[in-house]
Order: sequence, then C-alpha cells, then structure tokens
Amino acid sequence: MPLCGFNKGMITGIAIFAEGLFEATLQRAKENNVDIETSFRNEVRDITEFLNALEREHQKLKLEYTPKETMGKIVKWIDDKDSG
Repeated sequence: MPLCGFNKGMITGIAIFAEGLFEATLQRAKENNVDIETSFRNEVRDITEFLNALEREHQKLKLEYTPKETMGKIVKWIDDKDSG
C-alpha cells in the first residue's frame, strides 16, 4: 500500500535533504573539530531553529497576504537569511 500523501517527488526531496544533512554534518564536524554525533545534533538543532523561525514568519505573513504573495515573501525571507 502506498504511503498516504507521498509521491515520488517528495521522496526524492527527502533523499536530497538527507544527503545534504550528511554532507553538512561531516563538513561541520571537521571544521569544529567535533565528533560526527555532536555535529549531527548541532545540525538538527540548527535546522529545527530555522524551521521554527520560518513557521513564525509564515504565520505572520499569511495574515496580510494571499497564499501566492506569502510564498514569494517566504522565498525572499529564506534568500535574505541565506545571504547574510
């Protein structure tokens, strides 16, 4: 039986995310001179903080903008966070 709500694109996205998480974990472990388990916990903590901030921003924007406008503003918010 197929998983409820999942399609091939979503599974592909999860696989790409997992690969990126693994690569970032290894890179930061080396940069911070920590073991892989500590680095992984740090990565997951950082991702969780980012997702919480993203959700707060989304909740704020959706009160004022249409779904399409909100998504555009969220993409810009992510880009602004990524660049500095």
